[in-house]
Amino acid sequence: MVRSDLTAPLGMNKRRSIRRLPLGLIGVAIMTVLFTTSFIWIGIVDDPNGGEPMATIKLSSALDGVAPSDIEIVDLPGGSQWGQSSSGQFDANGAGQGDSYRASRPASAKAPDQASGPSSLVDLAQQVNYKGLDGGYSGQSLSTDPIDQLLEPKKFGSLPKISAEGVRPLDAYARRRDPETLTQARIAILINGIGLNSDMTLKAIEDLPADISLGLSPYGDDINSWMEAARLSGHEVLLQAPMEPFDYPDNDAGPQSLLTNLDRKQNEERLFRVLGQTSNYVGLVNFMGDRFTSNETRMSELLSTVRDRGLMYVDDGSSPRSRASELAGIQKVPFVQADLVLDQNLSAEAIGTQLLELETIARQRGIAVATATAFPVTLNALETWSQRLEERGLSLVPISFAINPTR
Repeated sequence: MVRSDLTAPLGMNKRRSIRRLPLGLIGVAIMTVLFTTSFIWIGIVDDPNGGEPMATIKLSSALDGVAPSDIEIVDLPGGSQWGQSSSGQFDANGAGQGDSYRASRPASAKAPDQASGPSSLVDLAQQVNYKGLDGGYSGQSLSTDPIDQLLEPKKFGSLPKISAEGVRPLDAYARRRDPETLTQARIAILINGIGLNSDMTLKAIEDLPADISLGLSPYGDDINSWMEAARLSGHEVLLQAPMEPFDYPDNDAGPQSLLTNLDRKQNEERLFRVLGQTSNYVGLVNFMGDRFTSNETRMSELLSTVRDRGLMYVDDGSSPRSRASELAGIQKVPFVQADLVLDQNLSAEAIGTQLLELETIARQRGIAVATATAFPVTLNALETWSQRLEERGLSLVPISFAINPTR
């Protein structure tokens, strides 16, 4: 029987209505409560993370009681405020070259200020020589600005002199080495002829290790610029002094040559023309001059001038008749005698043989000295040879490092 409204019990014909809750509004209400609570919590409480375990450490920027050994050597990225130029190389006021440098003193420590006058011998030498942060060790640019106390104005230019405090140009401009990086066998090399050929000069300055010293030719173009470039790359610099060879005048060392038939004043005037062309060099090395260096009188006069002007003298080892070593000992002149010339024979094989001989001398005596000229074959051989030198137990040192300490 089909139900109808007439047959259904009273009230049974009505459908129950179901109430549906507004879930969207409930969600919005919950989020509102959460955000409101968070904002109130942050506004009332100083530390939103309050309640979590915490430890407080008091830090101090004071350096009292901090020794240099307590400061770790770190690599810093390029572009720091310590003297880097826009080209990425550090200038004379910086600590080095390239994209990074090594600092061994805190950032709060200041490099020496050249504007302030030196108060002691140590201040004077440090002020002129190394303006960087690492104490003047390997890989650092050397200053290119001379110091007034070490200059004597003359008509041919400013000449080196010993300061009133007793500091020599040799003391101020010499390149230092970190004793901790040195091996027992050490090698000093001096490359001459710098400035005569721009390509070879740039190669020597840029590609050779900084501990290889460079001898500037007095006949090069713009010697002062080459001095600056060499020292900015870390190379110690000397000047070549042209001297009379045995076959003069058929073989001539140039217009400023020191000659045995000239008196002391005439030779001194020629020498002063050479010395006045630039600054920041540590000494002289002979260019040619086997006749001049064999003449006791003339060499004594030259060496006394070298000593009195606070410089060193290097005998390039090309003449077995040179009296330089004997006379330098008598006159107490800072002196270095080269053991051999690397490139008397301009072939890669011959230079390689000489380098092996140099290593043997260094291991036998503790230090060996060589000279060479900035020829392409020489520079290529030295660049390759020096790359793994320390693995063979050898260290390169600047030429001033080879001076006999008793002089």
